[in-house]
This record gives sequence, structure tokens and C-alpha cells, in this order.
Amino acid sequence: MQLRNLGILGLLFLIPAGKCTAQVRGDDYHGHGYAYVTPGGFSARGSTAAALALGVGGEAMLYKGLAAGADIGWQGPTQSFRNGVGLASFNGAYHFVSSQRERRLVPFVTAGYTRAFANQNGANLANYGAGFQYWFKENWAFRFEGRDHINTSGPVAHAWQIRLAIVFR
Repeated sequence: MQLRNLGILGLLFLIPAGKCTAQVRGDDYHGHGYAYVTPGGFSARGSTAAALALGVGGEAMLYKGLAAGADIGWQGPTQSFRNGVGLASFNGAYHFVSSQRERRLVPFVTAGYTRAFANQNGANLANYGAGFQYWFKENWAFRFEGRDHINTSGPVAHAWQIRLAIVFR
């Protein structure tokens, strides 16, 4: 039941991203959506548990390389994926695009707020990351991103990910 609701919420994030049209140049680049599957982990107090994550998201370009984005996903331990946590993130990002020429490789940095949720519990987290998008065609790209979601209230804990994503516009 909860996984179905997560999927519906993810589609709601993708509807506006799917309406974005874009070029690879910074002056007329409007945004994109993406879907990811990723290895990752949960780290706290000197120990790490391997995890897997999946999710969807999108970014809207606001001005030159500055973007606003949101994504939603699920991250669970490899031994018991169902016992994981939902992660809904709202971020700012900067994509190093050029208004002078088209670029296939576009690096970016991102940071923002994450709401973690599981059953009746939730937590407020901060997140940050960096990576790149490689545009194979005008409408799709490969995205590689390292992202860390950090619980800073109480003992410091991390839900980190090495995101491998397909980007579409």
C-alpha cells in the first residue's frame, strides 16, 4: 500500500517535469525529469549497512544554470528492502551549462531539504550532492550523482546514494 502511494506521488512530481522542453544550451534550457536506481548505504556510529534505492524526480531551470528540483524515492537495506525509508527531497541546484555553445557533459551541484518517512515516523534531513549529466540525444541523458542525506538532529546518520539515472525531457 505504502509503495503504491509512493509511486503515485512520484508521478505527480514527473508531470510538470515532462512538460519541460530544453536544449543543452544554458540560454534556453528549461528542465528535465529523471528516474534512478542506485546502490547506497546507511551509515551511523562508525558502521555501514548496504542499501538499494529507487526513485523519480525532476528539475526546472530558473535562470541560466540555477534550478529548483524535487524527487521522491525509497531506500532500503539489501537484506530487507521493505524495511527501508522513503525520502522526499526539495533542492536547489546549479548546472554548469554554457549559453555560448551546446554541451554534452553538464556537471552540477545540488543541496536542500529531505523529509524521511517510514510507517508513522518521520525525520527532517539535509542533503547535498554533485554529479554530471551526459546528453546522448537532445531528449535523453545519463545522470551520475553522489548524494548524501544527513540526519543532524540527534546522533549523526547518513543515507547515501551513488545515483545512476536516465534523464528525459
